[in-house]
Amino acid sequence: MNKWYAIALSACLMSSVLALPGAASAAAAEKPVRVFLDGKPIKFEAPPLVEDGTTLVQFRPIFEKLGLRIGWNEDTQTVTGTRDDLMIKLIIDDTGAYVNERPTELELPPRLVDGNTFVPLRFVGEASGKEVTWNEKTSTIYLRTPKNVGKTTDPSKPVKGEYAFPDGTKYTGQLVNGYPEGTGKLYDEKGKLLFEGTMSGGLPADGRLRSYYDNGQLEFNGTIKDGVWSGSVKQYMTSGSLMFDGTYVNGEREKGTLYSETGDKYVGPFDNDLPNGTGKITYDSGDVYEGDVVDGVREGKGTYTTAKGEKVVGEFKNNTLNGLVSHYDRKGTLLSVSEYSNDILISKVDMTSESSTLPNTNTTTQPAPLKIENERHDKAISLLKTQYNENKKKVENQIAQIRKSNPGTYATKASYDRALKDANAKQEEILEKMGSLPLDNSVTAEAARVELEKQLIETQELLAQIIAKGSVQQQIQALRDQLTLLRESYTEAVKRENEQHAEMVKKLK
Repeated sequence: MNKWYAIALSACLMSSVLALPGAASAAAAEKPVRVFLDGKPIKFEAPPLVEDGTTLVQFRPIFEKLGLRIGWNEDTQTVTGTRDDLMIKLIIDDTGAYVNERPTELELPPRLVDGNTFVPLRFVGEASGKEVTWNEKTSTIYLRTPKNVGKTTDPSKPVKGEYAFPDGTKYTGQLVNGYPEGTGKLYDEKGKLLFEGTMSGGLPADGRLRSYYDNGQLEFNGTIKDGVWSGSVKQYMTSGSLMFDGTYVNGEREKGTLYSETGDKYVGPFDNDLPNGTGKITYDSGDVYEGDVVDGVREGKGTYTTAKGEKVVGEFKNNTLNGLVSHYDRKGTLLSVSEYSNDILISKVDMTSESSTLPNTNTTTQPAPLKIENERHDKAISLLKTQYNENKKKVENQIAQIRKSNPGTYATKASYDRALKDANAKQEEILEKMGSLPLDNSVTAEAARVELEKQLIETQELLAQIIAKGSVQQQIQALRDQLTLLRESYTEAVKRENEQHAEMVKKLK
């Protein structure tokens, strides 16, 4: 099931913003961008901004038109929009955002421009369940309520709608509390069907799942149960050739046919994803082995039949003859009985008047060098991708946990520095007032001293809170830096592997 990392990877809302083609960006620069919601124009005091193909708009008008109650936290520079079934949280100058407390990453953060707060339009629109489209000719953005979206007064009941994930994956089907839950379909960013069935917690649970290689070739096509492969499953090579056709149980192969690029195939049971049990191996040469198989090799009792019809019946170990072996001709006549140890003949008794030679049971067709290189390359890329997605998910989970455990975290270091400066100034002001009080024991002086001491304690507590929040913000930024390094390292490793593969292919052709 490690291949689902490219789909589901974690379930969160699509954080992409409205990306306009290059020509559209130029058009937007010439014409003011207009925004319509269900056919009605939305008026903004400040015109929308278009930057590098991204559209940002004033948050208050768009939130109000979408029926969201507006919230603003000055200390954390946080904008919130809420309604019964939805809460959107955006932080100024921060690409981290939340939808119903689920973290997601924006491509462009909200910002303050001339006293106005601007937010990414596509993110807000799609988080609210709207379809967002762009008309290049008129420089117009349309937000529409999907026709198939049901309505309910109970957000915990499923409704039909759409949901978008950060990697471009889109879901159509039942939603609960605005999140995929129930029956539906999942598509990749190019519109290819990935999953059809039941979603649970925003992830595919029961149904038919498809996954693809980076080159677009289908890799897996089968059924899953409780989020893992279970039932009929087909797996393909990057070349498009069938690799496995059979059944899975709890995410592992149970029984079926396994094909190799060399033309060999195995039919039988599996254990720990490897051929194990009594099975049949048909080699590209036409030879056939039927018998015991352990971890993909001949191990135990079995019969090796050559393409010419001769049979070797006996014991095998690690693909070699090991023990008593009987040799028959194509008519079934016993020719000899021999004893082998690790493919070395120990003794032999001929059963006919003529001496016979056992056929070579180790003459399987060797794979072509180019096939070997392609297989190595596929495994290398798959391993790099798996490691990257696993490490990325770990870091993202750490960020989500930190934010969940520390609500109100500062969005940026600038916000933290400003809050810290204000609190320190307040403390100095209080200390100066305390130092200027008369040294008598008058009632007014004592009352003033008590009040200032109270204010000082409150200010010092505030300072401690600010410093603590600043520390959390630094932790989050450090983790974001890790994500950047992981992405850069993964990209560089894939590039090196592709270059190495291209060079090897060039030499082998």
